[in-house]
Amino acid sequence: MAEAKITPTSKKVWDDGKKIHVVGLLTVAPAADTYTAGGNALDFVANMVDGAGLGIPLPGIGSQPFYAEVQGLAYIGQYNPTTKKMKFVAFGGTEVTAGAVPAGLSGDTITFYLIFDKMM
Repeated sequence: MAEAKITPTSKKVWDDGKKIHVVGLLTVAPAADTYTAGGNALDFVANMVDGAGLGIPLPGIGSQPFYAEVQGLAYIGQYNPTTKKMKFVAFGGTEVTAGAVPAGLSGDTITFYLIFDKMM
């Protein structure tokens, strides 16, 4: 089995003059793929789907977000911009077990709010 792909889709993007803000949804591939302990690969810059209609790559963004808030109905995401990995934990604080992606994770509604440094 391959590592489950995590796909970010932008829904709203705005520039506050200093930073670029992006709000959107994450989808996690279903149980046919696997979750890796410590998190699955996720490069927000390279893998963002343009749901906001601004074009890809999103304007003004050249590096991973320095702030990422990721929350679903049953899981919370913890993003590491250095390793480009998204780790998911249940609300009880326990990381998803390595192996097949749980149906609750692949079927969860997961939203994100990202803040990027603006390219000069």
